[in-house]
Amino acid sequence: MNLNSIWSALEESLEIFNGYAFSAAGKAAKELSLPAGYFTWVQAIWLFNAEPFTVTHFMRCFPYGLAQVNDERFASAVQQGYLASNGQGVYRATESGRSSALRLIQAGIDLTATLTPIPKELLRTLGNLLARISGEALHSPEPPVHVLIKAKQDFYERTGAFAVLEGVATYCLMLEGHRDDCYFATWSAHGVEGHTWEVIDVLSQNDALTFDDLHHKLSGRGVTEEVHAEDVKELVRRGWAEEGSGVVKTTEAGKQVRVEVEAETERLFFSTWSCLNESELGELSNLTEQLRDGLRSLNE
Repeated sequence: MNLNSIWSALEESLEIFNGYAFSAAGKAAKELSLPAGYFTWVQAIWLFNAEPFTVTHFMRCFPYGLAQVNDERFASAVQQGYLASNGQGVYRATESGRSSALRLIQAGIDLTATLTPIPKELLRTLGNLLARISGEALHSPEPPVHVLIKAKQDFYERTGAFAVLEGVATYCLMLEGHRDDCYFATWSAHGVEGHTWEVIDVLSQNDALTFDDLHHKLSGRGVTEEVHAEDVKELVRRGWAEEGSGVVKTTEAGKQVRVEVEAETERLFFSTWSCLNESELGELSNLTEQLRDGLRSLNE
């Protein structure tokens, strides 16, 4: 059974689900007149609810940006009344912040709940299969820290999202969180920062890039040009990249490291799918294709 093809179909379905959910959340954000840059602190509240958190906690879930940028965004949310701070780098959602963040997720849930990509009984069967894999992933010994998958499970339980579409979308999102946990455990073992790893990741997908193009592709997270320049120097020092005449590209050693990280990530991620037998995996494959095709039809 080709597990990659099953996951690819689920990822495509997730992309469509997220399109509906983020569209609804964006509309709700406009109705609430939320200021620019709201999504960072909203994500933090979704993850941590009313519990205190730091930038370090947040970046264990989203490790590819800059701590300074996230801290500035959280500080801005404090000024706007969505977060409170103890003045020592610890933040907590205010009632206003929690209310706004929950309004956004509820808007996404309400819109997604109206979708009927496949009959309900098929959604229920698919949801049960995905729930078994997600449960196995949540308790698997590898990687040792299940940060994002656990945070997502807690969040969906608090918001009642598991009741929508027989849990199919939420279990897919939990598995996505598990894959992110596996990926983080694998590349971080090399002792690089998230923004540095993202540079080698982008370079590996391109034959060569000018530094300006490289920075442009990665600047959405708020990482500065100076930091990306240091990232390139670090990759060159490791022998993973080379730079000349303003053009940056990966070396064979850099490509090999990325291939090894991807392979180990897949091993960790798919190891828990063995909780399903061949017949169940065949059923999962069939249902994921029906889900993807049904969502494609709705999205046309």
